[in-house]
Amino acid sequence: MQSLIKKIANTKFGILLRNTLHIKPIYLKVFEKNYPTTVSDAFLWRTDNGYKTKFKYSDILNLFYKIKNSWVEFHFYSKNNELIKVEKVNDLNLSNELEISSKYLNNLEDYGTFYIYHFSESTKDLNNKDIISNRCYLGYSQNNNLYSFVHGNTFGKFTSIFSNKTFLTDIVKTSLFQNHNYTIQKYFDDFDKNELFFNNPTSKTIKFSIENKNYELKPNCSLLVEIKNSIISINSNCLFFRPTIFSYKNKYLDVHHS
Repeated sequence: MQSLIKKIANTKFGILLRNTLHIKPIYLKVFEKNYPTTVSDAFLWRTDNGYKTKFKYSDILNLFYKIKNSWVEFHFYSKNNELIKVEKVNDLNLSNELEISSKYLNNLEDYGTFYIYHFSESTKDLNNKDIISNRCYLGYSQNNNLYSFVHGNTFGKFTSIFSNKTFLTDIVKTSLFQNHNYTIQKYFDDFDKNELFFNNPTSKTIKFSIENKNYELKPNCSLLVEIKNSIISINSNCLFFRPTIFSYKNKYLDVHHS
């Protein structure tokens, strides 16, 4: 009986119920698949208001598994989860860099999310429990000033390393109610402006509130919110709803995860 209860408690429904009732809640979970997986964060790109984004990443399959001839794919989405662009990169170095400007995205001046996946047809040194995650570093430059860098913040989607084109989500878990509170460990006073970037890394609609204002964020969509208060608390039905923070002071920009 105890084994059966444990098994039910770790199903999708069981985790949802635990998170709703605050019974040993589960924040992050990747359900096991019968193939090695490549996991991507939901990375923010910005080309609005004079921004450009720089992305630095490694050839993980070569670096750690000595697998040659692997490749990566970038999938770019708008803030409304509309697919904008897919780019395949075959000729990888151990260290690589991509600059995302409005020109790169067909003169689009906006923001959204992108994902990076590592693919290979080789089964060398890989087993079905391997999970490849390239957390990477992002740099943001406004009006050609120095980049401010931050690493990945939120697990978004995953798929097979063998490129089966099935992309899955819901690593981050949710609740039925807005019963999860998160206070950002930062005092937001003495800045000219502060922005919070949110991405919904799930297949569910996330409902949240900040500064007594309610928001809804549809699956895999993103949102920039300008805040006014010195201390920010977020109430939501998502258990790992950490925004990326943009703080402005004169000509200086500081970007970091919360």
